[in-house]
Amino acid sequence: MRRTPYATSELDEKSLAAMLRERLKTGKSLVYFASGRRVRKEYYSLPYNHIVLVDYNFRSTFAVRGKVIIVGMTALQATAVFQAAGVKFDAFVCINEGLSEGGGYYAINGNWSMGTILPILKDTYLHIACPTYYGRSRWRDQMFNLPQQAELLDATDPAYMNPTVFSDYSRYGEAACVWRVTKEPGKAVSFKVGNRTLTLQRKNIWDDYDMLDTLMVRCSPSEERQLQLMAPKAKPLYRPRHYSREAQDANFEAMLHYCNLHRIEKLGLTPWLGGNYTRFLNYLQAHQDRFPYPQSLYLYHLHRNDYRELYKLADGTETQTV
Repeated sequence: MRRTPYATSELDEKSLAAMLRERLKTGKSLVYFASGRRVRKEYYSLPYNHIVLVDYNFRSTFAVRGKVIIVGMTALQATAVFQAAGVKFDAFVCINEGLSEGGGYYAINGNWSMGTILPILKDTYLHIACPTYYGRSRWRDQMFNLPQQAELLDATDPAYMNPTVFSDYSRYGEAACVWRVTKEPGKAVSFKVGNRTLTLQRKNIWDDYDMLDTLMVRCSPSEERQLQLMAPKAKPLYRPRHYSREAQDANFEAMLHYCNLHRIEKLGLTPWLGGNYTRFLNYLQAHQDRFPYPQSLYLYHLHRNDYRELYKLADGTETQTV
């Protein structure tokens, strides 16, 4: 039977964040998501001062065994605590998150999950994962298509770690790879849509959490509640059904109604319209007197080809009007 993820109270999260902040304030740290409950002796020989294991199947929410720290939470819950602690990890590991046979809820190496995790990783970090777990073409096209540069390391590189240290599962352990990843946000470009300013950027939406009044992001339906517990300013972003005109207009209406009800000046969005945004721009301009909020929209994306038609409008130049 799948275990119900541990639900922390606000006090528990604050206390845990304070303890992690104190323990991880110095030295190099590695985090291993969906680690399983086994604490391997090899972890103590790794060239890191702290090894943090995250798995909701741990019996304890928090435990310390030498330089190994156990966090018994889901990936999203743990990420929220790490963010609250101000932690930035030097290395990230996720080889087998237990999809299907292990009861995993979502692909931790997928773009949605990695988008929430990236803020707790340093600007340059090591990433250890298994492409064949998802299928190499899917990994290349979807799972690792982020605003970054990724260099595949081999055993001759001083930073390389043998992935079998973390998993001896024959199918995945031997096929896992090590990358040196450097974050590389794209250039922000803007243009005017009537009285509003629309800004595009290939960048993680969570990096601008403090600047935005509200974020609307697509996420796994099973994680919507945890998303809002982790980030109170975030709201689920729903894709219009079948992309029909009526469904799209209802989607836009609901979004603008919410922003005006709460006087949201700066709204952050992630892709949700399947590449067709012309109708959205027309709707914004046609209803600017009825819905003056938001005054600024920030559209973030991870995939290189998202918002192509909007970039053509911006054309990489200074602010312009459509």
